[in-house]
Amino acid sequence: MKTVRSIARKIFCLIIVAILIFAGYNIYLRVTHKTDFSDLVKHYSNEYGVGEQLIFAVIKCESGFDKDAVSGAGARGLMQLTEETFYDVRKMVGNGEEYTFETHWNDADTNIKYGTRYIAYLLELFDGDKVAALASYNAGMGHVNKWLGENRRLELSEIQFPETRDYVERVLEAEKIYNKLYS
Repeated sequence: MKTVRSIARKIFCLIIVAILIFAGYNIYLRVTHKTDFSDLVKHYSNEYGVGEQLIFAVIKCESGFDKDAVSGAGARGLMQLTEETFYDVRKMVGNGEEYTFETHWNDADTNIKYGTRYIAYLLELFDGDKVAALASYNAGMGHVNKWLGENRRLELSEIQFPETRDYVERVLEAEKIYNKLYS
């Protein structure tokens, strides 16, 4: 009888440990997959027809939700916009001359608006191909146009820059986690 109780206690303890590990993992994922700036992300995702989980994933991978982030290549803000991209998107959204890169790159509203609009543009340009759109967001359209196969779909294996391939994989994985946690 003591053996049965001992086994039952061990099984019970293992179940409790498994539950705690699972709960801890979910807590860990929520801590590492923030939803800061959620009002802005939701607003601009709806406005431009881009999944908000994708935008959260891009922000996580680009800046780690640091609105003052600056890359070695000069990309800035939450969504790591370059000056050239900033001004291209400014034309798309029609803000005229009132918004400048120098004064608005770290404004969360502007950076998320412009970054989301740019991703919407790339998704449209590449017929909804997330891999091509994300690769273009990271490496530029010129490179992606060279990598595209005849079927105009980009496979991860066709991305010739390891850094860009890794970036696209990280964003897509983060998007899956965001969908699992917050959808």
